[in-house]
Amino acid sequence: MPKKILQLYHEAIGRMSISADADIESIRRRIIRSEFNDLEASPETLARIAERDEDWAGQAFDDLRMTRFIITNWAEFVWYRPAASSLDDIMAQLAAMEATAIVRLSSMECAPAMPTIRRLADAFMMQADGEDAIAATLANQRLMLAIVSATHQHRLIEDYVKLASPATAYAAASRIGEPELGCMKRSAEELVSLIGTRSVQGCAAEAVAMRLHPLQPALS
Repeated sequence: MPKKILQLYHEAIGRMSISADADIESIRRRIIRSEFNDLEASPETLARIAERDEDWAGQAFDDLRMTRFIITNWAEFVWYRPAASSLDDIMAQLAAMEATAIVRLSSMECAPAMPTIRRLADAFMMQADGEDAIAATLANQRLMLAIVSATHQHRLIEDYVKLASPATAYAAASRIGEPELGCMKRSAEELVSLIGTRSVQGCAAEAVAMRLHPLQPALS
């Protein structure tokens, strides 16, 4: 993988995980549940919420901005709270880019990327068997990031990373429960078995199903 793409991949995948700081993780989940809509998005607010000091609040604010839980709206910072239609649009764009990557990989030598893709698929399966939809959704996002990055298409990966933020994964997880995760596991199994083969349509369809209609795997 070219150096620029490798750096972009590692930076993106490094952010795509549950926070090691329990207070930040709690705040992430509360932001997605729109619990802070009446509060200013600021380090001072974070310090009050978590009952932590200013240094922690400043670092937490930077973390939440980097992972897109705090965004800018004109000249002010606001909590990330996407409308349903906006989230639908983001999911559709991600699905389109993932399908594009799968089509691209069908004409490439993708064997070098397969060990990482299979490892991340196994990690998703494990998380999908758990009770935390957010952890499973992040694991699925890491898998998809690896698939898109395997194309070595810098512009595609850049555009993908901009949309595939941790905050977007948390928002998507609010729509997913045990039935959806069970079906997504089936889609992931098919997807990984078909990448790089002539079954391009079926492979891409499974990726789209995981994003847009997880209860209806393409090859069910």
